[in-house]
Amino acid sequence: MNDDVTQNLVAFRLDGFDEPLLAGAPTQADDAVRQAWAGIRRQHKVRASAVSAVYSEWQPSAADRKFIAKHFKKAECTYSFPRPGPGEWERAFAEARSAMTQAHEARQGEKHEEVLPVLWSASSPSAGLLDALPHLPLVPGRLSVALAVVERTPQGKIGMHHITRSQHEEMGSPPIEDLFGVGYGCLARGLKFEVRRSGEDVLVSVVRENLLAASAIALPDLYAQLSPHLGTGDLLVGLPCPDEMVVTTTDSGLASTVREQVLGSPYETTELVPSVLRLGPGGLELLAERNA
Repeated sequence: MNDDVTQNLVAFRLDGFDEPLLAGAPTQADDAVRQAWAGIRRQHKVRASAVSAVYSEWQPSAADRKFIAKHFKKAECTYSFPRPGPGEWERAFAEARSAMTQAHEARQGEKHEEVLPVLWSASSPSAGLLDALPHLPLVPGRLSVALAVVERTPQGKIGMHHITRSQHEEMGSPPIEDLFGVGYGCLARGLKFEVRRSGEDVLVSVVRENLLAASAIALPDLYAQLSPHLGTGDLLVGLPCPDEMVVTTTDSGLASTVREQVLGSPYETTELVPSVLRLGPGGLELLAERNA
């Protein structure tokens, strides 16, 4: 949400785009949505017929509602703050600022815990600790996956507590597959694919707002999820740190760049050593690691 209430943030969801396109315009302008759309068109060269939804922080004016109805016939339109009458803008702005502050404080006070998969390299200096944790092999003898409870504190910091074998027993020793299924489900809920094209080459960045995007390499259906973007051949996966994953095809012109970035990663080794892997229909192979 936009912190400056005098600027109305407008989001347009378009067919063919994974994320909404955002633009701003003066909140009090009768044509704020029209102005925002003009900015989107200049930047992205898109058609109004591709718009499936419009979100405006502030309720569109009568003029903008007519504009939306005329140009975005199939789009759903939503907003957060009602448009005030003449002479009531200062009151409306004060109420909006108060609502934003309360929402922010509520988010800060929440306790966010997730069970998430964590990658462990056999060459990591911490690898000896893995024996105390329930874990599964991804590349036998080279790369494994364990689980941790990950919590974002009210101060915005990240706390991680690895699930140990004794804790697994305290849970009643549920089947290990069920335990990892919970972790994979939590990870997948926050996962996004950002696809970039350079000529015939395609690069997919796997990202996750709540961290540990690299752990997606453990997801049983990752290859199936990537295939629509990269085809059905072997894929080159770069894990420069636990929170980043980049993927291209093994024959892509970008493959050498991915390898160089991973092996030159400045990430300080913990459980995961920056790694380059091959992912294909037949499974996973570790190709190279940065020196731990």
